Amino acid sequence: MPVNYYSYSHESARLIMRPLLLDDSKYWEDFMNSDEATALFPPNLKPPHFTAKDWIARQRKRYEDDQLGLLALIEKKTGNFVGMSGLIRQEVEGKSEIEVGYHLRPKFWKKGYAREAALYFMKFGFTVLKPASIISLIHIDNIQSQRVAQANGLTTNKKVIKNHGPAYVYRISVEEWIKTQSPQ
Repeated sequence: MPVNYYSYSHESARLIMRPLLLDDSKYWEDFMNSDEATALFPPNLKPPHFTAKDWIARQRKRYEDDQLGLLALIEKKTGNFVGMSGLIRQEVEGKSEIEVGYHLRPKFWKKGYAREAALYFMKFGFTVLKPASIISLIHIDNIQSQRVAQANGLTTNKKVIKNHGPAYVYRISVEEWIKTQSPQ
């Protein structure tokens, strides 16, 4: 049986990352009902078609199917539910990829949590899963998420329309990531 990498909690400097619970939907409602947070989501992934409970159930299914998925981000200092981040398997133009993703509740935007979580999961991915590269699929109009990806060393030269689009495919190879880990 494959290892479920997400059956236990992880920690970064300011965050505890733990598997999502169905009860977490009460915290995720404000994200799902925020026009600002979901502005770039396809209609089928927004209320009333797709709810906070649906979102969490989808991640829990990923834990079972892929041993990956988005985890809850909990602020260590306060215990507040910040959002979700983690690694997910994506198919992009017929190729299986590992994506680092992050979605934060709007009141936690611009505090560095997305960057901190993404860096943690990139390190986890490269050291445990050992892919050749890690990607982030980011809507072409999501400038904030693009800045997070760029700050974490991911670059893009590709745009996809089908399945995930219109989105940029940001990528960092294991070799590029190793360079970011070395003292300068």
